[in-house]
Amino acid sequence: MGQEADANKKIKDARKALDKKVIDRYKVLTEDEVKTMVVDDKWMAAISGDVKTEMERISQRLARRIKELAERYDSPMPAMNAQVDELEMKVNGHLEKMGFDF
Repeated sequence: MGQEADANKKIKDARKALDKKVIDRYKVLTEDEVKTMVVDDKWMAAISGDVKTEMERISQRLARRIKELAERYDSPMPAMNAQVDELEMKVNGHLEKMGFDF
């Protein structure tokens, strides 16, 4: 248990030292360095990630829509017309059996 406590104390002390160095470094940063850190390192990374996510979303939506259209227009028009004619004949036959004349 003593080794773990010693290790945790060393980690805590190291973090404090690192935090102090970071704060000291922030005090001497130039305006250009601050702009680079904020714009290039932070904002551009976030914007780039957002753009990539949006492009993937749009690509998936387009692929889904193309698949829908491919399925919708999979049957050629003559085949669909033949099916309509066949079904129309069946319906007319049923209507005649029911006594309807047209």
